Amino acid sequence: MPAPLDAKIGGPVADGYSIKRDRSYWVSFLSLDTGDEVHVNFRGYPGRTRVPTCVETQTLGNRTVSSKTPCFANPAGRVTVGTIHATLYTVNQDADQWHLLYAWRYRGSLYAVSEHVISRYDTAQVKRNLLKLMRGLVLVPPQKQS
Repeated sequence: MPAPLDAKIGGPVADGYSIKRDRSYWVSFLSLDTGDEVHVNFRGYPGRTRVPTCVETQTLGNRTVSSKTPCFANPAGRVTVGTIHATLYTVNQDADQWHLLYAWRYRGSLYAVSEHVISRYDTAQVKRNLLKLMRGLVLVPPQKQS
């Protein structure tokens, strides 16, 4: 993880997670250390391989208009890291806004990891950070809940 993140849910660095009814999940790590934000998200969409849709809201004059847009957009290349063949997306929505995001498909599901581009970590460094994160991923098989 990029410094100062620790990848420990419940650790000293801010973290959060969400699991939706469709079993999609989001795990986030955030540090605002010394006023500089470092933010990494992990996402999974079990049983789905399509890029999810987000709602984009804009104010046009006196009215608010909502429209659907892909949550990950503007593909900007592909990388292979071990068995992962990922696409880099540079225009993303929701908690991945202002992030670079790599998404890939594995066994009928879509997965993604993203990092916020900020002054501390420029675009080139964020790409290196994300590649390093992907090299360190470990497959965790699903478990039945008791």
